[in-house]
Amino acid sequence: MWILPCCAVLCLGVCLPMFLHYKHLKHLLAAFFKSLGTICAFLPALIAALKLNPLYWILAVAILLHALGDFLLEYYFEAGLGAFLLGHVCYIIAFVKLFSLSAAHLVLLACFLAYLGFLFYRHRTAIGKNMLPFAVYGIILCIMASCGIGGGASSYGRQGLMVALGSALFFFSDHALFLQLLFPNRKRADLLIMITYYLAQLLIGGACLL
Repeated sequence: MWILPCCAVLCLGVCLPMFLHYKHLKHLLAAFFKSLGTICAFLPALIAALKLNPLYWILAVAILLHALGDFLLEYYFEAGLGAFLLGHVCYIIAFVKLFSLSAAHLVLLACFLAYLGFLFYRHRTAIGKNMLPFAVYGIILCIMASCGIGGGASSYGRQGLMVALGSALFFFSDHALFLQLLFPNRKRADLLIMITYYLAQLLIGGACLL
C-alpha cells in the first residue's frame, strides 16, 4: 500500500503546483505536468492489474485515457473530450463487472440526468452550438457516476467506498469544469477542479489495491 501515498504526494504535492504554475505562464509544460498527475493514479491500477486481478486492466486503461485527455485538452479540446469519453466508458464497464447492478443505479442515474437537463436548459445560451458534444459527454458522465456511486456504496467495503467517493468527486470536478468553460473568470476554479479531479483518480486507482 506504500505506492498509493507516494503517488498521492507526487500528484498533489508536485504535479498539481507545477501544472498551475506553468498554466499561469501559458507554458507548454503545463500539459505535461497535468497529464503526469493523472499517471500517478494510473500506477496503482497498473500494479493491481499485473499482480492482483486482470479486471483492473480496464480501470488502468481508463485512467491512461484520461491522462491522454488531460494533455489533449490543453491544445485540442474535441480530441481531449473524446479521450475522456472513452475513459468513462472503460470506467462504466469496470464498475459493472466489479459491482452488481441494483435499483440504486437507476435512481441515481435519473437524478443525475434530471440535474443535467436542468443545467443545460439554464445555460443553453452560453452552451450554444456545443450542446450536442456536451450532452453526449454529460450523459456518459452521469452513467459512470451512477455506476460508481451506486455500485461502490452498496458493496459496503473499503474498495467500494473509495470508488463511490472517487466517482462523486469526478462528477463534481467535471461540473466545476463545465461552469469554468462557460464562465472562465471564476476565481480559483482551476485549483478546485484539479484537486477534486486528482483525488477522484487517486481514489479509483488506489481502490484497485484493496
